[in-house]
Amino acid sequence: MVQKRKQPARISPSRLAELRSERQAEAADPSAWTQLGLARKVGASVRSVKAWEAGATLPRLFYRRRLAKAFGVGIAELGFRSPDPSER
Repeated sequence: MVQKRKQPARISPSRLAELRSERQAEAADPSAWTQLGLARKVGASVRSVKAWEAGATLPRLFYRRRLAKAFGVGIAELGFRSPDPSER
C-alpha cells in the first residue's frame, strides 16, 4: 500500500519576490538581486529564498529582520504573517 505524502501547509505568497524583482530592475548590478544574491545578503541558502518567495515556508524572525534590512523596509512590509507583535 502506498501512503500519501502530507502536503506542507501553504503560506500566502509574500511580497518578497516582488520586492526583489523591483530592486533587480532598478539596480546598477542586477545580479546582486538574484535569488543567489539575496541569499548571500541575508546569509541563507538559495533553496530557502526560493521557498520563501513561493510561500512554501516562513522565514524565521532572524531572517525576516535581515530581509527587511536588505530591502530597506519594515518587517511587516515583507508580507509574512507572524503572531509575534514585536515585529511590527
